[in-house]
Amino acid sequence: MDKKVLFSLFIMTFSLSVFLSIAGLIPTIAQYYHVSMTMAGLFLSLFALILAITGLILPSYLSIIERKKFFTITLLIFIISSFLQIFITNFYLGLIIRLIPAFFYSSAISIALTVIGELSCKETNKVILGVPAGSVLGLSISTEIGVAFGYPSVNVWMCLINIVALICILLFFPKLEGHKRNYFSSLEHAKSEKFIISVLFILFIGIAISIVFNYFSYFLLEITCITTDMSLYLLSNGVASVIGTCLFGYLINKKRNVAILIYPIIFLLVIFSFYDNMEIPTLVFILLIIFGLLDGSMHIIAQFWISSSIREAPEFGNGVYLFTNNLNRALGIFIGGMMIDLGNSDNIFMISMALFLIAPIFVYYRMKKYPNLR
Repeated sequence: MDKKVLFSLFIMTFSLSVFLSIAGLIPTIAQYYHVSMTMAGLFLSLFALILAITGLILPSYLSIIERKKFFTITLLIFIISSFLQIFITNFYLGLIIRLIPAFFYSSAISIALTVIGELSCKETNKVILGVPAGSVLGLSISTEIGVAFGYPSVNVWMCLINIVALICILLFFPKLEGHKRNYFSSLEHAKSEKFIISVLFILFIGIAISIVFNYFSYFLLEITCITTDMSLYLLSNGVASVIGTCLFGYLINKKRNVAILIYPIIFLLVIFSFYDNMEIPTLVFILLIIFGLLDGSMHIIAQFWISSSIREAPEFGNGVYLFTNNLNRALGIFIGGMMIDLGNSDNIFMISMALFLIAPIFVYYRMKKYPNLR
């Protein structure tokens, strides 16, 4: 397939996912708007919750729109939203303006994955890569800008990267007619036991990851006492996440069941090590890199594990992947923020480890009952 088309879709998924890269700025947002950590977390958790809900419903309806036109409209909405937030100082108005693009994100990503699947299924991983690259690698960039220059400057960066994506779509992406999808027939496929088990597994490990990941900056500042080097720590985590996405894409084609079964167990050990050694900067740095490798792998696991359980409705499957990806982010942010506000930040790690302990049960059950499922 045309590499320019692939590049334009990657840049678009990256730029849109940068809107999810403000996890490290929750304390900065709280200070900027003079609100609590829980309220500031709404900038990300409500955004993710809308992404989750719309990911289940809207892609099947909006897929009828001509692809290039829809991508262009979506990017323009993201650009306008980030531009307006540069000047807004009222918390509730800023929150509303930020949430508007959330209604378009899931459909844009889902349709992009569907387009790649139709043109060349071998290239799907390269487009999925834009999601963790934007949200995780973008975390270090957004955090560095926000800590150094304030929250409005973060929106300047988001505005610019989406302008770049818009230019790429206008120049390199061809006109492609949309396809009408039957949403209710997709729901019929979603009633299967293998699909429900798969979604539960992804939700459990997703929340377990999110509840820790989204408060890295808090722990680095308050416990590890990292200040000037924090962006380096987060950047290393982001780069490792992108590498993890690529590596696990290869591994899942070789030993998929074994890899997915041991994944939450390995992550559990990393979370425990992080919790037990938060005061040792060098060890924290190493653990953040390992965490990033595993976190990036999560996107490949989620997309494969869900799509393989509902191959009859690929667009709906991509929507469910985004649903779980963002619902667990929303719940993780909310639970973590609440624990910190209540003075029980240690419970963040306890809850995470408990979820990782339960998750392998769903994998083992699916492997036993559906041994030939690919």
